[in-house]
This record gives sequence, C-alpha cells and structure tokens, in this order.
Amino acid sequence: MNLPIANIRQDRHVASYVSLGRSRSDLKTVLPASPRTAAQILAERDAAQAERETLEDSRSDVLVNGSVEDLLALDTRIALAKVRQDQATAQHAAAVSAEAAAQAVHEAEQKRRKDLHRKAMKASDEVEKLATEYVTEAQRLVPLLSKIRERAALIDAANYALPDGADPVPPGEPRYSFEGRSDQPHSTIASRVRLPALGTDAGYIWGEIAPIHGRIVHEPH
Repeated sequence: MNLPIANIRQDRHVASYVSLGRSRSDLKTVLPASPRTAAQILAERDAAQAERETLEDSRSDVLVNGSVEDLLALDTRIALAKVRQDQATAQHAAAVSAEAAAQAVHEAEQKRRKDLHRKAMKASDEVEKLATEYVTEAQRLVPLLSKIRERAALIDAANYALPDGADPVPPGEPRYSFEGRSDQPHSTIASRVRLPALGTDAGYIWGEIAPIHGRIVHEPH
C-alpha cells in the first residue's frame, strides 16, 4: 500500500537570504505546496536542522570578523531555519497522525472486503449445489407441464368445435390473459413457464426460446 498523503500545506515561504535594509518584497508569496508524506516532511525538518546547525557554527567567526549587518543577517537566517525546523516538526506530527488514521481506515475496509469475499466464495459453492438441484427439480416439472399442455390442447380443441347448446369447457386453472383483459383467450401455465437450462446458449429444459433472428424456436415435445 502506498503511504497516504498528509494534507499539510505551507502557504507562505520566507526568503532564505535576508540582509539589513531589504524591502518586504523579500517575503515571497508562493502557491501552496503539494501534499507531502510524513517521510518527506521529516526530510525537510532534518534539512532545516542541518542548515541551522551549520549557520550556528559559523556565528562565532562572523561575531569576531563580520559587521553588525552581517551578524544581523546571519541571526535572521538562523531564526528562519529554526522556524522551518519547528514548523516541519509540527507538520510531521500531524502527518503521522493523518497517515495512521488513513491506514486504520484502509485496514478496516480491507477486512470488510475480505469478509465479503469469504462469504461470497461460500455462496458460490452453495449456488453450484443449488443449480444442480434446480436442474433436477426442473426436469421433474417437465412431465407435469406436459400433462397440463396436452389437456389444455384438448380443452381448446373442444371449445373450438362446441356442440350446439354446450357451454365452453373451463380451463381448469385460474384464468390468465394479457393484462387481465377478458377479450383475450386464456393462456395456460404450460405455455408461460420458462425453465432455462444451465450454461451459455444452452436452451431450455422447458418452454420456447425467445425468438431471435437466425435462431430456431424450440419447445420440447
């Protein structure tokens, strides 16, 4: 996992070189820096600390041999290095906290995903067994649906040629028509059931295959 980026930005930057008498234009405003990792901020802190120590080591020489202006400029640079060091120290602490929080969120999310994956793998095994059961149960329905279809065909034939004075033969099952319209003929359950076989383009255990261009419409006999 990549380290999360701490959203710690520095909005202003003070010029590293300052001498007595320079105008406020030496305080340069720059665009906010990009988010940095705790490791990057720590490197910046170490660099500021090293710069400060180097400047402090040179102070005794400037104190003896330099001018007042040189000493003031040096002390200013030492103070600025100290400020950068202190700021980086505070930002590093904030970044470490932010990265720890991000890591905790990441680990919690990974735990949730692993738990979901484990349950899904178990469900996949169960579906495999249930699919086999489905095929068995669907095949058991075929003889029943065949009987219903045969008898429905017989009823339709009789109703097509009723003897004089005879009432229509009822379908024997609850009446079904499209959108419940009474002006449409009854559609038997045997003609409405679709029991697809398993697999891609495997056809049907029972029922017509939906008409598709170039495909043969099939209904088991």
